[in-house]
Amino acid sequence: MSLVIKSSPLVLVIPALLASVAHADTPGSCPINKDIIVNNHLALLSMPEFNHARVVETVTESDNTRSAFYYKFNYDRCGQLTDMYAQMTRNELRFRIDSSYDISKIQQGWRNSYNVTLFGMNKLFYAREGAIDYQTDDKGLIVSSTDNYISGSDEKKAETGVTDGIYKTDDKFRMAYSLLSGSDESVNGEYRFFYQPDNKPFALISPTMNISYLYDQQQRASGMIEITVSPYYLGSKQTDCLEWNDRNDCTKSISKELELFPTYVVDRNYCLRSTYTYW
Repeated sequence: MSLVIKSSPLVLVIPALLASVAHADTPGSCPINKDIIVNNHLALLSMPEFNHARVVETVTESDNTRSAFYYKFNYDRCGQLTDMYAQMTRNELRFRIDSSYDISKIQQGWRNSYNVTLFGMNKLFYAREGAIDYQTDDKGLIVSSTDNYISGSDEKKAETGVTDGIYKTDDKFRMAYSLLSGSDESVNGEYRFFYQPDNKPFALISPTMNISYLYDQQQRASGMIEITVSPYYLGSKQTDCLEWNDRNDCTKSISKELELFPTYVVDRNYCLRSTYTYW
């Protein structure tokens, strides 16, 4: 399971961090193949890789709903993710979603420890805490995952669950899809990537969310369009990069988001700032 912890209150997509793919070290100097690094990045984060940054940090500059988003990524010299932390508060007018995600490299792959809570009307509607372990093959490619979690609410006692994932590449050795199955029916199904002729990611299609990756005339990653159809709401969001640095990494982005709930609408506009440190 990737960081799009796959729609319900557990959605995490990182639209502000838009980058081209490049590597400073030569393939021979890195223990992991470049294609494997790119595929793992998509499997973990559902987003293209950064332009060989060492550290990427993103903060909220403005948000009309008083929501807040924070992300920090660390990479090694070969462009492989070593750890990542994200913390978000989403105000949805009648309730609030607080979530955090902490990814770290471990011996057999990666671990994503996460926590999500949904509060509203002085009660806890939903809470979930878990850890997703991503397993790699002998070449370092992510091939499977296991999500062990506990969830509950003020009105429902805590229960445990497990979601298993498998990850497959296509005949061009690009991350093709992941297939999730287990206790949480809201995330079960296939998550399939599509690519442009130049092998840049074009789209991610899942049971409840579709993401389109946008590029400008200079082939810089310039934005994303997300459409969500879930049992809880209908949503659309477009993110556009406004400023780039000299490495073609996005340093300022704006997102316009519309969420249609059964009895009300959330119209969210926010701006994120990103800073990059390079090897």
